[in-house]
Amino acid sequence: MKILHIAVENFAGIPMRLVQEERRRGHYSRLITLLSPHQKYEEDIALNLPFLNTGYMRYAKRFLRGKKNVSKSNVRCTDATAKIWKPANSIESALFNIRDIIWQPCINSALKEIGNIEEYDVIIADGGHDLTRFPKIISKTKTPAAVFYYGSDLRSRGIIAGVQSKSIATFTFEHDHTLLFPEAEFLFYPYIPPEYSLQVDYKLPAPDTPIIIGHAPTNRAAKGTDDILAALETLAHDYPIEILLIENVPHSEALRQKASCHLFIDQIGDLGYGLNSVESAWMSIPTCVEILPDFEEFLKNKCSRQIPFYNIRRSNLIEDMRRTLDERDCWPRRGSESATWVQKYHSVKNIADVYLARIEHIVNAPKNTHDI
Repeated sequence: MKILHIAVENFAGIPMRLVQEERRRGHYSRLITLLSPHQKYEEDIALNLPFLNTGYMRYAKRFLRGKKNVSKSNVRCTDATAKIWKPANSIESALFNIRDIIWQPCINSALKEIGNIEEYDVIIADGGHDLTRFPKIISKTKTPAAVFYYGSDLRSRGIIAGVQSKSIATFTFEHDHTLLFPEAEFLFYPYIPPEYSLQVDYKLPAPDTPIIIGHAPTNRAAKGTDDILAALETLAHDYPIEILLIENVPHSEALRQKASCHLFIDQIGDLGYGLNSVESAWMSIPTCVEILPDFEEFLKNKCSRQIPFYNIRRSNLIEDMRRTLDERDCWPRRGSESATWVQKYHSVKNIADVYLARIEHIVNAPKNTHDI
């Protein structure tokens, strides 16, 4: 197949990761991103367009929409109703139109580089976004589209109708997106460890030495960091705990520090396990994270097995961590099971098997014809 990915940015390297897997299988696959990422991932065509995801643009959005209309990206949505994005008012609409006009020369150059868009078998809209906020490519081409949602796009921004209406298949890497938008098919987060990631020969802490417990918040409020640190400080009266707080360091250094941990705590709250859990689990480090009952049941049904992470609940955090600390003899087994989980379910190959088979089946299905 000829596949074109469109993404606002190469978020966490995911879009390019999928492109690389598609190319490995022999597909012709390209990626156009509007924004160069903060972290240095491999790119295909990165436009680095202005007026996008900057501090003053976020301030302008808050000003135009009003504080009461700004959604928190870390709030889990469960009402099975994904909102449809539309401009808050005529001023915001005009600003998006002006921005789209400014972007158009760069977009035209990218489209020229990829060739005739009508010759592609499918356009994959990563994040449900076109090359412009008001869809002008996906909505007008005859090429079918598929949509991938991840991060906060569906929660905070909502569906862009002109993109979603063209979708032949919709996928998401976030479980709560399936509650907002039930037709989205859940896929596990595709993970390939970076070259600088360390493979850990996990060992329990020696007697009378500290238990190193790591935590790596990118957003302390979203991760529940204050509650986690308070619980660990209370437990330190009874256990030889050393807290390793990993933040504000390059990713390579964060992984190096994470590799030294005996236990790792990802987060507590509504959003389940994320990349931090995947990274520590891949290193065979037993990992603690809050998994809400509906997501836990969903994973059991999908995988026919118990999720290997230690489930710690905000409402019972100290006792759940105490239970985990008392099970130290089980940590090597839990760590090994966690590594197996990541290698199986978060494999880019296995994830591509699912979405490519679905897309190919739809694209290659006989078209309905009617005799005249």
